[in-house]
Amino acid sequence: MTAERLLHLNGDLKDPDKSELMEVIRRFHALSRTCDLPYCVVGGMAVIRNGLLRTTGDIEILTLKKEWLKVLPLKGEISGKGLDSCVDTRTGITIDILFADEDWEMVMDMPDPRTVGEYDEKKGACFIGLHDCVQLKMAVYLSKLKEHGPATAAKDLGDVQGLMKNNLSKFSKEIVADYHPAVRKQCMEAFEEVTRAEKSGKRRRRDIAGG
Repeated sequence: MTAERLLHLNGDLKDPDKSELMEVIRRFHALSRTCDLPYCVVGGMAVIRNGLLRTTGDIEILTLKKEWLKVLPLKGEISGKGLDSCVDTRTGITIDILFADEDWEMVMDMPDPRTVGEYDEKKGACFIGLHDCVQLKMAVYLSKLKEHGPATAAKDLGDVQGLMKNNLSKFSKEIVADYHPAVRKQCMEAFEEVTRAEKSGKRRRRDIAGG
């Protein structure tokens, strides 16, 4: 994918709700309501929705395989493209389908979209919530770290830290202590690192202001 195409898909980052990707997600939401399909958006678009503005070229949908099979074959604006993907025929954008009821060989199971998804009225679609997004991102980071090393995994850790930094008032040691045991320690370390960096930044700003 070219840089020009990536920027076009993401639109104006100051108003990501107007991006081509969000338009496709809204059309998928309409389909899900018609088919009574439980789902939530995960991946890069969920990261953006939860407060970390960055570019992404993907739409990733978390659902249940047994429910997804009931809606196939798909024809129309959202058309089937194999078992685990579909395509928006208006834009040609591919939507990757992830099944929560399959074994992903991560440190924790994929979450159930029926319990972690939340409807965003402004965006007109269901997204994984902030804290579940952070835990899933950390699980993905740990898997990539083990399989491919720190260079490949770094982006996911950056997402975890960025989500915490941009939503710091929604985090505390008590909240992170209730995270899934498989990612709790690493998430706590990330939270403490973000907190230290924030305090250090405040001290620097105070010192500059004080002359």
